[in-house]
Amino acid sequence: MSFFIVDAQKCRRCGVCVAECPNRLILQDGETGLPKLRYRGEQDCILCGHCVAACPFYALNLEPLPAAGFVPLDKELKINFEQGEQFLKSRRSIRAYKDKPVPREVLDQIMDVARFAPTASHRQEVRWLLVEDPATTHRIAELVIEWMTAVRRAEPERAKQYRMAGLIAGWIKGRDLILRGAPHLAVAWTEQPGRWAAVDCAIALTYVELAAHAAGVAACWAGFFTHAVEHYPPLKELLGLPPQAQVHGGQMLGYARYPYPRLPWRKPLELRRI
Repeated sequence: MSFFIVDAQKCRRCGVCVAECPNRLILQDGETGLPKLRYRGEQDCILCGHCVAACPFYALNLEPLPAAGFVPLDKELKINFEQGEQFLKSRRSIRAYKDKPVPREVLDQIMDVARFAPTASHRQEVRWLLVEDPATTHRIAELVIEWMTAVRRAEPERAKQYRMAGLIAGWIKGRDLILRGAPHLAVAWTEQPGRWAAVDCAIALTYVELAAHAAGVAACWAGFFTHAVEHYPPLKELLGLPPQAQVHGGQMLGYARYPYPRLPWRKPLELRRI
């Protein structure tokens, strides 16, 4: 079977696939007008699927990618700018959670959206760990406190910079200021450090945060955890990650204890036009 498959009966020679290929690997045949791959196109293709997804006549397919994975958009679900604007602006970083786990099927829906986050050169190297058990999430926060306690003894200036004393004191009093009592934690990591690994993970984590917002689930970036996991081996051991794994961030997930009926104030946009 050919790598780049064209249905000559459906193809209208419109050139959309030629224009949309990120690496300009597709050209139109001089005789037939049908699209075809350039020399070495198979080796250089990053399998982004743009050519298949953009074809208005469903005339293309890529042999390595399952045709069933190219799902038509539901035009009835299209939203206007005002709806999208309110959705994005109403996202909040939630730090007070209900003592109520999120059903697995909802978590699965949220995490599935992360597959569609863009990655550099379409490498798709982001890996995920989802902590479903609230007791394990609590243990993770406890290990972060253990790490902070050790840092406070060995590097008091560093501990002061991150205000670790207050975080430790809060934990002793029964207040989780690390993961804020969230029942779940989504962790983004890569198997090896890479030039764009941190950016790819940050984008994917943002997708998770926005997907959670759409599902009525609260989220917040787990900054203290992200800082600790790269410096405290017991955390990686608990998560079952290999020593060389690079953790680039986490999102707390759960149901918000309190709603936000209004948008908070933000600084005016700083924009320079040229």
